Amino acid sequence: MKTCNFKTISAGVSIICILAGWFLLPALGRTETANPNRPLPSEEKKIHISSRRLISNTADNTAEFIGDVHARQGETRILADSIKIFLKDNASTKEGSPAQSLEKLVASGNVKINLDNRLAVARQAVYITAQRVLILSGPGATVTSGDNAISGETITFYRDDGRFTVEGGEHGRVEAVILPTETGLE
Repeated sequence: MKTCNFKTISAGVSIICILAGWFLLPALGRTETANPNRPLPSEEKKIHISSRRLISNTADNTAEFIGDVHARQGETRILADSIKIFLKDNASTKEGSPAQSLEKLVASGNVKINLDNRLAVARQAVYITAQRVLILSGPGATVTSGDNAISGETITFYRDDGRFTVEGGEHGRVEAVILPTETGLE
């Protein structure tokens, strides 16, 4: 792995912050309301990432934040042991913006994602930019929204249409807890 000088790391961190926005952006369709306590729109767009260490590797177009990683943008929060960002080969060209060059983002180890009114917990979360797909994996991967929860070994969320699939794994089962607004099965 290459050792980077401070200029390379600074540029890498700037690009990483821009790229992480694709994963950290709240779900589409969120309506904006006037709230004086809410940050200004430009402040909501800023992505803040902190970790104990950053490794940027220009040879394979990756950057990894390691150790007690905290990432936030607006109301969205990600906590993980590490977050690694993979860029397409054309990331350093002038053909497109850096955000268009993000291939995927992988959060690993004790992953917790607060997004809108949901909390996702998993061993690993992978966000694939081109398909706008979030894959949560690991035993007991869970998404909770209020009193409702679903868990399995793999949860795949398709952000464009809001659909998801849950798999129980080789020996596991999918578990769901649903609090209906009406009487439910009775």
